[in-house]
Amino acid sequence: MAVETVFRGVKFRSRTEARWAVFFDALHLSYEYEPKRLSLSSGETYLPDFFLGDFNAYFEVKPSSEAVVTEECIRARTLARDQPGQRMWLAMGAPNAEEANVLPLNQWRIDVDIGEILATPENRYRFMEDRRDDEVYWLQAEFVTGGFSHSYMIGGKGQSTDHERLPMIKGQILEAYKAATAAFAAK
Repeated sequence: MAVETVFRGVKFRSRTEARWAVFFDALHLSYEYEPKRLSLSSGETYLPDFFLGDFNAYFEVKPSSEAVVTEECIRARTLARDQPGQRMWLAMGAPNAEEANVLPLNQWRIDVDIGEILATPENRYRFMEDRRDDEVYWLQAEFVTGGFSHSYMIGGKGQSTDHERLPMIKGQILEAYKAATAAFAAK
């Protein structure tokens, strides 16, 4: 059951959403909570949980339940299809440095089976920080092939330089994960 939680004067529908707000806030990222209801080509409307301005991405938060995520994926993927080039990410659970739980839904065609996406570990990503460039962030897949995880830069407030160093969980991103994990914990 979702527990409404207030953070920085905003009432979030769940503690998990509020923890993501803490995570984004700790990274000094611009975000809007439930920015606007969007019309989909299916005739439905959709209210994404967040819009992350620094990444030009809608960000949906759901519990770590494949049944709930499967239903939400349909609407989120329709939004990604309706707005080509629009980033649409879905988090399965709260921010967690140890577990990749972000699905970049705009990566897959609408006809790719959601169950297949969820069942494949390399489709789940976590936020990482650039090794050299402050306030530049990446998404990195859980799965490692040949010693390398699939990762790609998603942006941020910093300036990216050309280097061949993979991102890490360090500095600001590590502190953001810690802050999100500690937020709203029972005392």
